[in-house]
Amino acid sequence: MAITIKNIPVLEGVTAEDFVRSADKNAAKVTPRLSVEAKKRLRKVLEKSRSFRFN
Repeated sequence: MAITIKNIPVLEGVTAEDFVRSADKNAAKVTPRLSVEAKKRLRKVLEKSRSFRFN
């Protein structure tokens, strides 16, 4: 039995313009960076995950 494919909604008019304007504004924002402490914590988690063994 075939499954119907749902239509993909398309933005038009003012809604589309608002979306593009918002996307352009957000694209210009600075990407957040991790602090040194956060990088150390992530490194520890990664090391623990790589050395994890199932019993």
